[in-house]
Amino acid sequence: MTRVGFLFNHYATHQVPHAAPYAFELSRRHPEIEVTIAASSDAELASAAKIGDLYPGHRCILLRLRPAWWYGLLDPLISKFAFARKNRILADNLGFFAGLDALVAPERHCRRLRTTHHLSKLKLIHTRHGAGDRKGTSDATMALFDFVLLPGRKYADRFSKLGYLRPGQYVIAGWPKFEAVRAFNPIRRRFFDNDNPVVVYNPHFDQRIGSWARMGRSVLDFFVAYPSYNLIFAPHLVLFKRRWRHGATLPDKYRRARNILIDTDSAALADMTYLTAADIYLGDVSSQVYEFLIEPRPCVFLNAHGVDWETDMHYAHWRFGPVVTDVARDLGPMLADAVANHARFLPAQQEGFAQTFHRDPARTAAQRGADAIAAFLHGERPAPLG
Repeated sequence: MTRVGFLFNHYATHQVPHAAPYAFELSRRHPEIEVTIAASSDAELASAAKIGDLYPGHRCILLRLRPAWWYGLLDPLISKFAFARKNRILADNLGFFAGLDALVAPERHCRRLRTTHHLSKLKLIHTRHGAGDRKGTSDATMALFDFVLLPGRKYADRFSKLGYLRPGQYVIAGWPKFEAVRAFNPIRRRFFDNDNPVVVYNPHFDQRIGSWARMGRSVLDFFVAYPSYNLIFAPHLVLFKRRWRHGATLPDKYRRARNILIDTDSAALADMTYLTAADIYLGDVSSQVYEFLIEPRPCVFLNAHGVDWETDMHYAHWRFGPVVTDVARDLGPMLADAVANHARFLPAQQEGFAQTFHRDPARTAAQRGADAIAAFLHGERPAPLG
């Protein structure tokens, strides 16, 4: 029997919905394959189990991976500055990984099983855990994977042109997260006891391109001063996980504001809870804007670094709404403009969403991806569109 592992190697749960549906469908549709979901945290394992309830009859084994005991004592301090535990998870569980025929992961760090730990016979399969436009610091490492599942045509064209992918190395499967979030958000939730517009502010953790360090507090100050808007402050999970590194602190005045909901560490930051609850998206370079557009709605973007973005493909999503360069002067008018003139941006939103996420009426993304993984493991060469 072919043995396939799915690895979730993080503190938070945000990567789980991007690959767990593939695991459950692989076990249901291909009984000749034994599937193990291996996670480095209890939260990830619980998240996977909850998603598994959507796939009755699956045969997946759920396994908790742990680093060496001595590193477990040091990690609470080290993790505030760097994510070193993922290296220990790989190094301290080599017996598990060596027993697999293939490993599927939504992040690229697992490539070290080949480059550092020399598991040359282990097939490595990558699924993305973000569908945005920003330039990834390690996109070129996709070439080290034997097979890649992509969400849509945008990435197939971009990475093939850059030479990161070759024909037969990838398939366009779609976005299984849209299926998985039904386990967490069966209905749109209301977080405020009024009918004022709800804005979700979703700053990225990378301060070289994100808005938090230069604009974040000004944004929050705006919503304190204008309670006619409700605000959900829902940053990328890593921003406050490494708060010392990113300078992420919040004065109490923001937490006291009745029109502001602040969440810096819960699973709701990753499962589209806040994206589905909001009327307006406010952000910078996060890929979550594309998930927000599963239902096209007004968007506003923050240009905190004076980027000349109009012809830069890494800021293509800034075509989906007005772009703010001065929060105090422009945020109010731009929010109003985004709502009043949403029709002006709607075609770009719809086109961007369609290029980013392939959708197939015949099969779900999880089914397409599972079948593509099975075909690849059986020695077949899947077509780009499965």
